[in-house]
Amino acid sequence: MSRRAYAVFTAVEHTTLRDHAYARLREALMTGRFDPGEHLTIRGLAAAFGVSPTPIREAVGRLAAEGAIEAEPNKWMRVPRLSAEELRELRDIRVALEGLATERAAGLITPAELAEVKRYDAEIVALRPAGDWKAMMPWINRLHFAIYRASRMPALVRMIEGLWLRAAPQATRLFPGYTQTERGTLRAATIRALARHDAASARRSMEADVGNALDYLIGLAEAEEAAQAATQAP
Repeated sequence: MSRRAYAVFTAVEHTTLRDHAYARLREALMTGRFDPGEHLTIRGLAAAFGVSPTPIREAVGRLAAEGAIEAEPNKWMRVPRLSAEELRELRDIRVALEGLATERAAGLITPAELAEVKRYDAEIVALRPAGDWKAMMPWINRLHFAIYRASRMPALVRMIEGLWLRAAPQATRLFPGYTQTERGTLRAATIRALARHDAASARRSMEADVGNALDYLIGLAEAEEAAQAATQAP
């Protein structure tokens, strides 16, 4: 192989490793693999993903620039613990965008797409008795984005993905308290509305699903902030 060809090959290989590391780390954030406040080193992440530190370092830098994590790209990354104010902002935006995507999906979803959504829901239900929420989170992600992609609005889906990058790690705090009470009732209502092509009902149930979950997280954050303020009071 010539020196020039080797340089091109090396550059392509580096780009592939970098993009692969970014995609895997991004997916891990969006499926609740990391908890709010969790601190991870670059070397630890590299070992976990089976790659060298360089592509992980670059992936961490990209995600930090997107506001998904806090990082010192050469050393560590931390999943932020969002404040009540930040969660309220996320709630209002997510309810609006995910409600819109679901409304559009209701009129366009195909039988094959609906079957995919139902299959993901069945996986979630099957995992519920064991309480294995770490296993449930990827299926919840797949179900939601199968619905949103059915809207045929790719720009909207990309916006929602950006919101999930920040919100999904916070959702680990929904288990088991919130989920034991809600038990997928609103998700089931959304699926029934999609099957009927009932756009208004599908939007309402998705808005309630997203909004209620975030309201629970806001309540947790408010309680923690109040407790912290009490300890700091003179």
